[in-house]
Amino acid sequence: MKDYSRLEQQKQIQFAVGMAGLKGGKPSTFTQNLLNHYENGQVTSVQLKQAILQKYAKASN
Repeated sequence: MKDYSRLEQQKQIQFAVGMAGLKGGKPSTFTQNLLNHYENGQVTSVQLKQAILQKYAKASN
């Protein structure tokens, strides 16, 4: 697993949010909170992905 610096994490977040914005989307409050935790090093990218998948998999059932 790669360790990313805070600057690299910020770039990844900006890119992901920007890509979603191209399709008219924006992160939910839940997702934005997770992104903030990721940026601050409180969760890993794997934990971020798992939390989002769990949240929205439940919502689609």
